[in-house]
Amino acid sequence: MSASAILKLQAAGFSTEQVTALAELIDSQAATKADLEAAKHELGAQIGGVKSELGARIDGVKSDLEAAKHELGAQIGGVKSELGARIDSVKSDLEAAKYELGGRIDSLEHSLGSKIDAADHRLDMKITRLDGEFALVKWMLGFTLAFEVALFYKLFLH
Repeated sequence: MSASAILKLQAAGFSTEQVTALAELIDSQAATKADLEAAKHELGAQIGGVKSELGARIDGVKSDLEAAKHELGAQIGGVKSELGARIDSVKSDLEAAKYELGGRIDSLEHSLGSKIDAADHRLDMKITRLDGEFALVKWMLGFTLAFEVALFYKLFLH
């Protein structure tokens, strides 16, 4: 406590013992600049140690992440090449199936074409035969009609 503060307290009516006790209490409880500087240096040293430890941990985590990244990259590359090989295999299987089915379709098309041609030929033959029979029926009907007209003429007009 400063001397001027002590004099002011004594002038206000406090006894010398009271002012002295108050000054000792304040002196024992109050921190000095030297105390603050010492605490500052001590905290600075502790913070520096924590920073170094955290920096080392961060570097360790970074290296672990890099190792995991490279390992995952290698695994992904392996899976990618395996899938590429499978895709190529499936493509070649599909191409083979495509050519096989193309051959079967061509064979079926040829077979159906020849069956349709045979059915068309049989139908043409039946139509030709029916045309001939129809012409015969027309002649027979014409002859029968002419015969009936002649009979009718002879019976009723002569």
